[in-house]
Amino acid sequence: MTRNSIFTNLIRRGAALYALLLMFLGPVFAQEPVLSVQAPKSVPAGQVFEVTYAINVRGSKSFQAPSFKGLEILYGPMQSQSSSFQFINGKRSQSFNLSFTYGLSAPEEGSYTLEPASIVVDGKTYQSETVTIEAGPARQASGNNRQGRAYPSSGNMGPGSQPGQAGQNGQSSSQRRQDLPPEVSDQDLFILVQPDKTNPYVGEQVLLNYRIYTSVPVEQFSIYKTPSNKGFWVDELEVDPQSQQQEIIDGKPYVYADIRRVALFPQNDGSHTVEPMEVEALAQVSVQRQPTSIWDIFDDPFFAPVQTVKKELKTKSLKINARPLPQEGKPLSFDGLVGQYDIHFDYEPKILKTNEAITFRFVVEGKGNIDMIHAPQIQFPPDFEVYEPKISYDKKTDQNGVKGKAVFEYIVVPRHPGIYKVNAFSYSFFNPASEKYVEENIPEMVLNVEAGKDAVLATPAQGEGQGGSDIAYIKPTVSQWQPIGKNFLFSGAFWIFLLAELVLFGLFLLFQRLHAQNKADIAGLKNRKAAKEAKRCLKKAALLLKEQKKEDFFIEISQALWGFLANKFNIPPANLSMDTVRMELASHQVPDDLAEQFIRTLDHCEFERFSPQSSGSEGMKRMYEEAYEIIYKITGAIK
Repeated sequence: MTRNSIFTNLIRRGAALYALLLMFLGPVFAQEPVLSVQAPKSVPAGQVFEVTYAINVRGSKSFQAPSFKGLEILYGPMQSQSSSFQFINGKRSQSFNLSFTYGLSAPEEGSYTLEPASIVVDGKTYQSETVTIEAGPARQASGNNRQGRAYPSSGNMGPGSQPGQAGQNGQSSSQRRQDLPPEVSDQDLFILVQPDKTNPYVGEQVLLNYRIYTSVPVEQFSIYKTPSNKGFWVDELEVDPQSQQQEIIDGKPYVYADIRRVALFPQNDGSHTVEPMEVEALAQVSVQRQPTSIWDIFDDPFFAPVQTVKKELKTKSLKINARPLPQEGKPLSFDGLVGQYDIHFDYEPKILKTNEAITFRFVVEGKGNIDMIHAPQIQFPPDFEVYEPKISYDKKTDQNGVKGKAVFEYIVVPRHPGIYKVNAFSYSFFNPASEKYVEENIPEMVLNVEAGKDAVLATPAQGEGQGGSDIAYIKPTVSQWQPIGKNFLFSGAFWIFLLAELVLFGLFLLFQRLHAQNKADIAGLKNRKAAKEAKRCLKKAALLLKEQKKEDFFIEISQALWGFLANKFNIPPANLSMDTVRMELASHQVPDDLAEQFIRTLDHCEFERFSPQSSGSEGMKRMYEEAYEIIYKITGAIK
């Protein structure tokens, strides 16, 4: 190392240390923010010139340049900043300068007006002055002049220098510039989509992680196009973009952060395409300059000006090949549920009495698509009065995927005492981890129902006594005499009364049988109550609309639409898809325009549900009215 280089390094480090010390010396006198503009009053047509906007205080943001109407923008903005401290008679003072430089050119002669630029400081907007530049006749280039484009100047100049003043070699600062405006390459900043699997089973959870890699500072990023992911059920997962780690790829160090994470559940087998996601990032790139004097030591990366460069990023398309579920070992009770679950079935209270409610609780808990958990087929005794089950989903999402539980609560009321049985039943699902079906056999339940308070027989009332005597008073007269030879037994009235009782008893038995058949016909029961369940969901959605709870609102609307179809046509939730909807509506002779309107409503709901854009109250209200109208029309068309 030569003596000059050692001396230069010492100056650089000393200047940096001095600047740091001055930054922590204490408060300085506040200055009034001023946004100034420096521009030549006249320029030759076709020649490059610079326009610089400068603000004299810290904490500024949101700089907005004018449109430069009629002028050609060759480069910029080139951002640079400088500060200085002074001590005079024991008093401290500080100056600060943040500048934005543009390289412009007037394509032809004439007058050009630059509208005011603006910048925000402490929430207040400041504007520069309006500038008028006159473009005169173009100059003829001499043989000594350089050819080609001039590049932006540093804006950091030594004492006594003025903008445009020539240096020691007679060249201006813009003529000394050797570097092009910086760019960010695809090797410096890019995003990748990383699936945890690409060959899942139908209904199996696939985790997609969107990760941004960078070797340059990133000021901010925004996702402006998310894939539609047709053929998948999609759940957004938690992610922390502020958590950053390092990774070396092909010998080059990168900083990466996870910016989006989703769980996909393929709805049918075959090849599915995950469309690209598009991101816009703002990267900060240091502008390096060739030192031409001792004052250019501040071109060191510590002091180098920074330019913000916009970079558009895009992931590659991803193929997911969904395998069909195996037929071997498939239980009869299987209804399309895929995942890893635990199943519980119990009731309370343990002591059962007539006319008192019993709560049977069926719980499915685990990892998978919680929204696709279906109700079990439970046969309660015909003597029990059974109410519609209360269904609640408790879904949780984190970086590891979707998990939670579904609870089905059945409220039943026994009307008579005795011994009753709840028949055994089975519930099954496919476990993709073991690649096997799991069937849980719920054993038969024997219920001993005791007589409740309302079932106790009433005791006969005592007759009215005379004078406190225990002997009942005997009436001395008979209210009505029975003629001799007349008897009700085997009389005409007797036979009419007996026949009426037999008819009523037969009707009672018929009603009981029809009631039991209706209870056993799960598909028919769902069909009859499809509109009722949909209205229940819409009623709940109306309350969420008033509370402006967007996510819960669109979940209820989605359950109303999909649940209406599943109940109306007895379609297992796992088999629900747009194609299934079209086929079922066509098979029930629903008009094509009405069927297409239902499809559009479903698409609209799914888009609003998973869109990162926040829907306003008017959009939610339109969605509610649209769902209510189409359910009403479909119900009338199927009848």
